[in-house]
Amino acid sequence: MCGMGEFRQHTKRVRRRRRHKTTVTNINVFALGASADHAQPEASPPPARSGADDEDLFGERMVSTEWLERRAKRLEKQEQELKQRALEIERREIELDDRQARFEADMYLREDEVEAREEHLRDLEARLGQKESDLGSFVARVQGGLLADAG
Repeated sequence: MCGMGEFRQHTKRVRRRRRHKTTVTNINVFALGASADHAQPEASPPPARSGADDEDLFGERMVSTEWLERRAKRLEKQEQELKQRALEIERREIELDDRQARFEADMYLREDEVEAREEHLRDLEARLGQKESDLGSFVARVQGGLLADAG
């Protein structure tokens, strides 16, 4: 009996330490503890339980249906959030692709406009060069005619 009292005190300390942590790992530890009870020889029967067959040595249910339901709801909620996030990311990617396409279209239009302006400026430069040449030859004829008249 003295050894049993030490075990219960020890489990209380473990229980206080582990109560706030309810993870899958803890449940696996509980399940391993329960399976270790079944591996005991038949000469020493398992300790009598307080009427709850689904409680383990720590006084907690091995896998409670409420816990499973809460976990299922939490997982479903997380799945919904992930689906919404995925849809949001997909929507943003589509918006980004549209925006990129508009920028590229604007860039091509501006390039075409710049090329058209450059072509127009080349034509104007060619016309200006032609007019300078015509003006130079006109000035030369006028000066040649004035020199011939004066001489």
